This record gives sequence, C-alpha cells and structure tokens, in this order.
Amino acid sequence: IFKNHIGGFAILFLLTASPPAQSQTSNIQDMIRIEANCFTMGSEEFVVEEPEHKVCLNSYYLGIYEVTQQKFKNAMGYNPSRFKGPDLPVENVSWPEADAYCRTLAGRLPTEAEWEYAARAGSIKAFSWGWDIDNTYSWHRGNSQNSTHPVGQKKANPLGLHDMNGNVWEWVGDWYREDYYETSALSEPIDNPIGPTTGQFVILRGGSFEDDAFFLRSASRYWYPPTLENHNLGFRCASNLPDKENPQ
Repeated sequence: IFKNHIGGFAILFLLTASPPAQSQTSNIQDMIRIEANCFTMGSEEFVVEEPEHKVCLNSYYLGIYEVTQQKFKNAMGYNPSRFKGPDLPVENVSWPEADAYCRTLAGRLPTEAEWEYAARAGSIKAFSWGWDIDNTYSWHRGNSQNSTHPVGQKKANPLGLHDMNGNVWEWVGDWYREDYYETSALSEPIDNPIGPTTGQFVILRGGSFEDDAFFLRSASRYWYPPTLENHNLGFRCASNLPDKENPQ
C-alpha cells in the first residue's frame, strides 16, 4: 500500500487513460502554440527522473496560466479551492475534475512530455532560467507565505508560460509506472509519448508554494491517486492543432 504525505492511503484504480482529445477547435483562452521539436526528457538528479531519453513532439497549444478559480467556476459551476480568489489557481481538484474541465472546453490535460518540454523552454538546466531557484519566476516555500498567489504575477519563461515552476502542482494526462522511463529509453526517440494506459497513480508536475526548490525543477515528477484533492494541486490545459497543421 502506498501512503502519501498527507496521510491518505491509495487503492488500486482501474480507470483507463483517455486518448488526447482530437477536437479541431478549443474554447480555452490564453494558450500559446508550442512548435514541434525534440528534446532530452528526464534528468540524472533523482532516480524517478532517470534515465534521460530523447522525445519528439508534434506542435500543440498549452495554457499560458494555471486554470484560475474564476474560469473553473464559470465552466463547472463550483469552486473547490481552499484559498479563495478569482485569479488564484483553482486547487483541491482531483484528476478527473481537471480532465473534465479541459474537455468541457474542447481541450485536454497535457502529456507529461509536453509539460516538461514547455517547462524547459529549450534549456537543459534545472530550470528554464538556470540551475538555481529565481524568485522572479516562481512561488515556493521560501517566498510564498504558505499560500497560492494569483496566476501570472511572476515572470514568464522563454516560451511565454507563467508559473510552470511552483504555485501549485499540475496534473498531467499520464499514468505513473515505476519502470516507464527505463523501458521507454530502449526505443528512443519516442514520438508523442502518452505514458502507460492504466495504473494506480497519475503524474503531477511543477512543484508548489509548499515545496523546496528541488521539487520545482523542470524534470521533477511526482504521483498521486487520481481521486486525491489537495490545496496544492491544480492544472493547466493543452489542445491539439488541426490535423492539417500537425502532420504525423
């Protein structure tokens, strides 16, 4: 049995991962087009991030900001967050709730690979800006006053994305499996990976206002049962490009 750090116990989930939405038009505002490219995913800094492996992605769109409470309430009719404020990131949401929000607006959760590529923004260092934490880009344990903050207050990374490191952890679309990176590396480069199709736990990325800088690194990854709701868990949405713009 896996025990998480907030005292809950995980059970085996038999949910099946849904394929990325194939909608031609997204209703999600404030998205940036991320151009197709290849990059080195993972790091040698922590065992669950090993080994480094080459991944290639098609172009896609990603939310500039973490989804706010106002946008979530407008679409879903309720606000589950602990820290209340229309421009604060929505939190205390489970993975199915995050997935449902994105799909309601004809989007989807980003894959883990899409998320890391966007967070790295071309950098091979721990953060898009360098090796050490920079308070001008991120909310973390050392500067957050133990609370979330309105999205977009910190500087954007080189791709124009805010809060990729810190503020709230972000759900992504991939299930977690302990040996997934290791087995994937055997067939690199990997094109548009979506992770295992089932599992007990789902991947989170980006770190939060409660975490030390180590957990805010672009390669940092964690996992929780998909039904978990916590005040440091939020998300942002992604969207596919029209097929004619995104040839295989």
